[in-house]
Amino acid sequence: MKRVFKENLIKNVFLLILLTILGIPIHSYILDSDLLNQKASAGSILAAVSIISVLAAFGNFGFKYDKVDLKNPFHRYFAHVLTGMLLFVIGISLIMIWQLIALIMGDYILMDITLLLLYLACVGYDYWDLAAAFKEGC
Repeated sequence: MKRVFKENLIKNVFLLILLTILGIPIHSYILDSDLLNQKASAGSILAAVSIISVLAAFGNFGFKYDKVDLKNPFHRYFAHVLTGMLLFVIGISLIMIWQLIALIMGDYILMDITLLLLYLACVGYDYWDLAAAFKEGC
C-alpha cells in the first residue's frame, strides 16, 4: 500500500514540476501572440480550452482505482500514466485558462485562487480514490 501511494506522490510531484516549467513558455506564447489585440479570439480560445479541461476532468473523475489490479505492476503503472495524462491536460488547460482570463480582464486574484483550488481538488480526488480502492480491498 505504501509503495502505491509513494508512486502516486512521485507522479504528482513530477506533474507539478512539469506544469511549473511549462507555465513560463505558455505565458510567453500568449503574451507574444496577437490575442491582446483580439480579445474576441482570446474568448473563443478560452472556450475551447475550457472544453478540453472539462473532458479531461470527466476522465479523471470517471477513473476508479478499484477497477485496477494494484498488485500487478503493469496495471498499476498504466493507471498512474493514465491518471497522470489526465491531470497533465487539466493542469495545462488551467494554466492556459488562467493566462487567457488575465489577458481578457486583467489579473483577478479570486480567479487565480479558484483555478489553483480546482487543480488541487483533482489531485486530492486522485489520492482519495486510491485510498478508497485499498479500503475496498484491492
